[in-house]
Amino acid sequence: MTILNCSATTCIYNKDQLCSKGAIEVAGSTARCADETCCQSFREQGNDSVTNSAGSQCGCEKINIDCKAKECTYNEHCRCTAAAIDIAGHNACSCQDTKCSTFACKC
Repeated sequence: MTILNCSATTCIYNKDQLCSKGAIEVAGSTARCADETCCQSFREQGNDSVTNSAGSQCGCEKINIDCKAKECTYNEHCRCTAAAIDIAGHNACSCQDTKCSTFACKC
């Protein structure tokens, strides 16, 4: 599992910059830089399509990360192998407003 620090405080799963979802997906299959990635699991607070039960769970420091960023150094068979990552997204309104700041292109 990877240590996750998340600044997307507008996400329903964000609990004190930790994630309560249990596992996330980082998108960006053709990414060559961090700005071309995003947290596909991001859901904005107040979004009616997400149940209120998600908001009652506690945040986890370590989390499983399904990574679609094929060119990332830390991607091994679609799993993040970094010891720790940062998901950026201060004031994010959608997943496109987030990114994996730890992305490192092996290209």
